[in-house]
This record gives sequence, structure tokens and C-alpha cells, in this order.
Amino acid sequence: MKHFLVSVLMLCLCGISDAAYVDQWRGEVSIKKNGDTEWAALKGSGKVKLVSGDELRTSRASTAEIFMDDGTRVKLAPVSAFKVASETGDEVSLGLYFGRVRSWVKKFSKKFEVRTPSAVCAVRGTDFMVQADADGGTRVEVYEGSVLTGDAKGNTGLLRQGQFVEIPRGGTFKEPSENPNDPSNMDSTLGNARLEARREIYNEISKADVLARAQEEIQSAEFQNRKVAIDAFGYRVRMEEYTIRPAANQFKYVVLNTRDDSFNFGKILFTFNNTLPSDLSLATRNMLSATGAARPAWELTEINSIMSNTLDKVTEDSYGGKMIADNPSAPTLWTHFFANRDFYVQGGDQAVENGGMGKMLWSYSDANSDNVEQAGEYAYLGGSFTVIDSQPDGTDVFHSVKRNTFADGTWIQAEDFVLFDDGKILAAGDFAGSLTSDMDTVTDKLNFQRVYTSSLFSGRKIDLEYSAKLLKDAGLLRF
Repeated sequence: MKHFLVSVLMLCLCGISDAAYVDQWRGEVSIKKNGDTEWAALKGSGKVKLVSGDELRTSRASTAEIFMDDGTRVKLAPVSAFKVASETGDEVSLGLYFGRVRSWVKKFSKKFEVRTPSAVCAVRGTDFMVQADADGGTRVEVYEGSVLTGDAKGNTGLLRQGQFVEIPRGGTFKEPSENPNDPSNMDSTLGNARLEARREIYNEISKADVLARAQEEIQSAEFQNRKVAIDAFGYRVRMEEYTIRPAANQFKYVVLNTRDDSFNFGKILFTFNNTLPSDLSLATRNMLSATGAARPAWELTEINSIMSNTLDKVTEDSYGGKMIADNPSAPTLWTHFFANRDFYVQGGDQAVENGGMGKMLWSYSDANSDNVEQAGEYAYLGGSFTVIDSQPDGTDVFHSVKRNTFADGTWIQAEDFVLFDDGKILAAGDFAGSLTSDMDTVTDKLNFQRVYTSSLFSGRKIDLEYSAKLLKDAGLLRF
């Protein structure tokens, strides 16, 4: 039996002058003050000061303009967001989560930087635009002056007036090209549903935001399931699950858990290389492996996921996905492979790291591009880790515990159960008799439960139960 729930960095964030302020805005613009967990809409017409740790985001048909004490001006386009941090004295730096930002930097001002997941742009007096797209890639356009631009691997180059460069996520800086476009219109939305879906996965974790989004999406859900079950600890859980298609080549799975004393949720965004078919199972049934000489029509290119109790969160970002043939000259078997994976844990009361994603506990990159995982291609917090696997109820019971402890003492533990609606944990003996003869019916009574605990959670836990039925309906679960 196999279940599929995957447990990402969108940017590096640096400082901005604490004399920065929002001077004007239109439409729906929201701010989350440093230390707060809730977003608040900007109201009125007065200036709004921005200080270290504040986040700003715009909705569709909405913009915001930020001014700084040295005369530098920044305009945030619709469906965009960034976060401010501290000033280093002679350098101002801001991180772009997603969307576009255009900056008019005064000459002889402090060093000014814009950082995205895949690039960093450093200037002193210029007019330029930075775009962070849904795939984590970056586009930089220079309208006046020059911009020193580098990728995440440390490669750099100088963009001059009238030039642009695109840096894909995980990619390298290439020679700039002449820009055929006029200066970017910052009043229009860059993105589409793909950008919005990616943003939402990582940035909407308050209960109010999650429920509001679910209320909006569930009206158009493709698959949907609601039920009340008992979890592995004897507590009643109200589960609500659904899938939607944010874009033609995406689908998203969402599960909400409500207990008497807690609310937990999980979301996974699946992105494919091609438009998905009307019958989703045609793509998902061959998502991880496929047979035949022909390359599968749909290849999973990216997964973005989150599990959270609305305070703490575990996120996983996998990208560069493709199907690998067992024999390139005469393939018979195709196996899915992600070239890059990142795993983060954020404690709700911990200092914000990595743009709010938390500590990166481990990451993987196929450094030599051979499509084969090798031990040297993994990086771990502190340089190493130890793992303890156990099965507390014996090998015949579907209850397992895995605990990873990293070199700096940080640890995370995942406890997994497969159980029936009444809370009974599945055992090997249950596969005898009627269970195996009517597997389809029994699947509708089975659930999975994952419990995360961590040294970063201050005694809290992320506890999520989800059904086999919806995963089966969506083609994510096969027997």
C-alpha cells in the first residue's frame, strides 16, 4: 500500500531602511507586521511606515509604492509581495517573494539590492525591474544605468541599459540580451493562476486565510470528500478534502482537520509539463512510474507542499522533475526523478529564516546531472544528521516513527499511521478474508495520519489525518 503526501524557498531576504514607508496604493494591499501572524488591509490615505520584518502584498489590479529616506522609489505590481528586514548601514536590500518590483534608485545612494529565489541584483543609481515567476525563475530588465546580477551559484554579470537576462530556478547566469520590450507596465498583473497558486501554498497559513480560501475554492472542486473519523489517539477529527485546478497544467490537493482543540491543514500543488487531461487519472496514474517505449505525455515537474497547525509549518519544495528511461536507446520503464528538493521547518515562535520558510534541514541537488541520487549531493543542517527508524507496535502494524537529529541539535520526528475510520490501526492480519476481496470498499474506510513534532515547535505538533478515498479518486493511490 502506498500513500502520497509530500511534506521551499521562495527568496533570500535582507534589509531595507527603517525610514521606508508606503506612500500610496490602490486596490487591495495587505501588510503583515513583524511578529504578527495575520494580514491586515491597508486603509485610509496616510503614509504607512515599514520596519524590519514587515511584509507587503498586492492583490489583482492593486499596486503599492514605497519611498525611502534617500529618495529611492519602489513600485510593487499586482499579485506581488516582498518582505523587509534591517538596514546594514551602507546597504539596503529587499527580497521579492513573487511578482514584479520596479526600482528607481537615486545616484550616490546606499548600495541597493533585490533578491529572488534565483538571483541577486545590486545597483547604485539606476531604473530596473525584477520579476520572480511561479517557477522560481527571475527576469531582470534595465532601463537606465547598470545592474550587477548574479545567480544562486555565485556567477555574476553586468546588465546595461536596454538589456535583460533570465535566470531559471537552479540555473546559471547567461549573457544579457537586448530587450525588445518597453519599460514594464507596473499597473498590470504579471502572473496568472499558476503564480497565485504557488504564492498561496506558502503564504496563507492563518486559520482565517485557509478557511476563506477553502470556501472560495470548494465551489469548483473536482474531487471532494467530507467525513468524521477517529484518529490514532482517540480524538474525533472532522476532515474536509478537495482538489482543484488552479491552472491548466496544475492541480492542488487540500485537506483540513478540525478537532475540539486544534486546526491543522495540508496542501500540495502539483505542476506538470503539459495541460492536464479532463480525466486527471490519466496523468496521475503514471506520475511516478510508467511502462512502454514512449515517454509519458504528462511529466510531474514540480511539487510545492505545506503541513501546518497555523503556527508551525513543514514545507517541501521539489522541482526539476522529469521521467527517466531505464534504457535511453530502447526504453521499457520510466521512473520519475526530481533534480532538486528542499525541506524546511518553521517554528511559529522562532526567528524568521529563509524568507519565513524556517530552517532548511536538508536539500538535494543533482550536481552532476546524471539523474542518479548520490550521498554527496545532499546537504544537511550542520553538515550531518542521524536517523532512528522504529515500529512501536511491531512490523505487522502500520505505525512507524522516524526521527532525524541534525548536527546542531535540531530534530524533527514524523509518526505515521494507517487506520480505519473508528481509529483502529491497520495490521497485516486485516488483509485476510473480506478485506482483500473488497479492497475498493475498504479503501473508503481507511485514513492516513501524520504527526510532526520538532525541537522548533515548543511542545506543539502538526497532526494531520487524510482519507484514502480522495487520494484514490484523484489517482494518487493505487493498490
